[in-house]
Amino acid sequence: MTCFRGCGPYAITAMLTPFCATGIDIPAFEAEVARQVAAGMDGVVVHDVIGEACTLAQPEKDLLLTTAVQCAGDNLTVIAATGSNCTRKTIEDSVRAQHLGADALLVTVPYYSKPTLKGVADHFRQISAAVGIEIMVDDEPSRTARDYGADLLEALADLDEIVGICHGSGRLAHFADLEAQLRDRYTHLSRDERSLSSFMALGGSGVVSSLSNVSPNARWPIGEMSVAGIEPCDIPSLKVAVSANRPYPIDVRLPLVPLDQESENLLRRACATSSPKRTRRAAA
Repeated sequence: MTCFRGCGPYAITAMLTPFCATGIDIPAFEAEVARQVAAGMDGVVVHDVIGEACTLAQPEKDLLLTTAVQCAGDNLTVIAATGSNCTRKTIEDSVRAQHLGADALLVTVPYYSKPTLKGVADHFRQISAAVGIEIMVDDEPSRTARDYGADLLEALADLDEIVGICHGSGRLAHFADLEAQLRDRYTHLSRDERSLSSFMALGGSGVVSSLSNVSPNARWPIGEMSVAGIEPCDIPSLKVAVSANRPYPIDVRLPLVPLDQESENLLRRACATSSPKRTRRAAA
């Protein structure tokens, strides 16, 4: 059972990965999942791009997922990001995630190789045939370098396992232009927190947020939020912002590097004097 029942709105956090000298700081991660539960969030995504997935070994991904499942219980939908530009690898990771207890999958449109629309559709068909849990398509053309538009949604509409689309940055006009049948067919979530209020006004279903690592609250995602001017994809800054009001490791892995000391000090001062803009959550 996932949170994708009814029309939403859904507030989901793309979780950061806390590191320590020996690998992943599991007590810190457990505390952050518990914070998401306490805040009333609907779900969490583990080991996607915000969680520095490209730097994680398979045992580390498994550890993050099983820890999230154990901490979430029945209180959160746990979504495993399993997408890659290799269909075989994505199927293997998706089946593994289902076995480890994931409630749903977040699967990116294949990147770098720039497949045709048919290739992308066949990619998702094979994944959906291999698993028995729901799939959210992560559609982020700024990362995949291909924009298939509404044609992609039409090509996947007959696959019952694919329940929703996670729209990336700068996709507001794309969402606004979708035909009613495609609006109704899928749950539509946004990663673009800066335009979230407009997305929701157009009929969006909710958010996959990175800023909610800093201050999770199920009321605020249905509206725009700012945390000390941090960009949602700025992982080093997000980790510093989290650590500004509670113990949290700020280490990142290459190719990311930590903020320089001056920037870190400026951000900590900004966090001390700012707070998230919150709006009342719309009724489901």
